[in-house]
Amino acid sequence: MPPGSTSSTSRPDAVVVGAGVVGLTSAVVLASTGHRVEVWTADDPAATASARAAGVWTPLTLAPLASSLAWAEQSLQDLCGLARVAGSGVRMVEGLTLRPADGTVPPLSRLSPDLRDADPDELPEGYTVGQRYRTPVTDMITYVPWLLRRLEAYGGRVRRRRVEDLAEPLAVAPVVVNAAGLAAAGLADDPTVRPVFSQYVVTENPGIDRLLVDTSNPRGWVSIIPHPDRVHLGGVRKAGRTDGRADRELAADVLRWCREIEPRLVDARMLRVDAALLPGRPTMRVELERRDDGVVAHAYGHATAGVTFSWGAAREVARLVGPARRAGTARAGA
Repeated sequence: MPPGSTSSTSRPDAVVVGAGVVGLTSAVVLASTGHRVEVWTADDPAATASARAAGVWTPLTLAPLASSLAWAEQSLQDLCGLARVAGSGVRMVEGLTLRPADGTVPPLSRLSPDLRDADPDELPEGYTVGQRYRTPVTDMITYVPWLLRRLEAYGGRVRRRRVEDLAEPLAVAPVVVNAAGLAAAGLADDPTVRPVFSQYVVTENPGIDRLLVDTSNPRGWVSIIPHPDRVHLGGVRKAGRTDGRADRELAADVLRWCREIEPRLVDARMLRVDAALLPGRPTMRVELERRDDGVVAHAYGHATAGVTFSWGAAREVARLVGPARRAGTARAGA
């Protein structure tokens, strides 16, 4: 039986609540270190906000700064490695970020492979400053099933179960990972969590193979993120918005802005608009809470940067949790 495997008569050592990218990655890392892991999720992992994400590693820094730098760097290393793994859905893409003439390069951008100033002939008309680099882009439609297969290979499993109180998984396992996204706020009684509205326009790919981000746009970031069969056009981030329905007016604006930069998008057919409410927080929370009936590793508050921080946060969760603590044997079906 593989390390971390479970049987129908054994309890898990760890229950991960939530099947977004942070939850699934945490489950894979814990299972790979010998934990018997179950993921409890109210939603099909293929229907989460993470599964519809654009999937690009983004050089964002969030509070706490030192942790976000370390977690993002760790995730970049892991994703670059996965780009060499067939079937993972991760690949390295050439990128171009356009910046204001007086703009500075964020600290995380300096981690990007092959970072250099763009030559004038590499810039779209009307732009004077930019950086070229390579970065991992993850096709979440492929990547989420790949994570699930990795979890299964280590003996983990997914159960469709809505959690109303962390006492429920703690009654089954000595370790619980609270990675439930926005629902993590209620489970942790955390009033600092606020929704962040994110939206992408998804079109057919007319032959675009370069990632393009415009940070010089006073209207907000504009991003063109290519996948083999589609392109994600974004830049919409609205903190505090509680309506998760697609905003057609914003979608039209984003489509227009992206077409101004990349003319090949003019005739690209729009496939859909993906909108989601993501868990924002003044500081990302990855920390251990000890309770009488076990420990809870909280892992939430990553807002729109779940992919960027996923592997770093997951490895921090595993470090905090430590070696597997066997929960004993239960009756079948427990």
